[in-house]
Amino acid sequence: MKIFYTLIILLLLVGCQSSINSTSAPVTVEKRPDYSLLRKELEEVYDVDQSVRNIHWDSFPNPEASKAHSMKMMKIDSVNQTRVIPIIEQYGWLPKSKVGDKAAKAIFLVVQHSSLETIEKYLPQMEALAKQGEASATDAAKMRDRLLMFQGKKQIYGTQAAGWVRPEGGQVIWPIEDVENVNKRRKEIGFTTTVEENAKQLGAKYDPNEKLPKKNNDTPQ
Repeated sequence: MKIFYTLIILLLLVGCQSSINSTSAPVTVEKRPDYSLLRKELEEVYDVDQSVRNIHWDSFPNPEASKAHSMKMMKIDSVNQTRVIPIIEQYGWLPKSKVGDKAAKAIFLVVQHSSLETIEKYLPQMEALAKQGEASATDAAKMRDRLLMFQGKKQIYGTQAAGWVRPEGGQVIWPIEDVENVNKRRKEIGFTTTVEENAKQLGAKYDPNEKLPKKNNDTPQ
């Protein structure tokens, strides 16, 4: 009889231990994005990004003043990246149906104003969402052009201008691949202007026969 009771007690102890182990095991719960908070955060970033760029560059009294403002812009871009990149890392590129057009635009602007490596890393996510209608196709095209420019390659849609294309300087539309069909591509992706009209809006010179510049220390890597 003592052996019988001993077995029962041992079984009860094993059952209790099993129960303790099961209740104490960590439970991983996938945290869903709070789109309302994310939208607010991103819209604030958008306002900051645009406020520093809402200027007339020809209004600066001298090149030093223009350079100082450029440095200020770069610092703000860096701060904005510390706010937005962790969001993309945690949730991926957010669809505009969840956060709204302004917040979605903020994500684009922050990545667009970052480094080659950052654009290279996140552009595929944006392009995938653009195919689903959840990101701007024209913004994705601008980012693809910028990546190609940073890589020293010809752009596709003629959206990017740079000041290091010609030895004498000045804003120039970056050289374009298959330039004969660039306006057709622009229209297909959703642009409402031609490359010539875009050049005028950017205040940049446009030559369809523009050659790629030689790499130098002023060219972004």
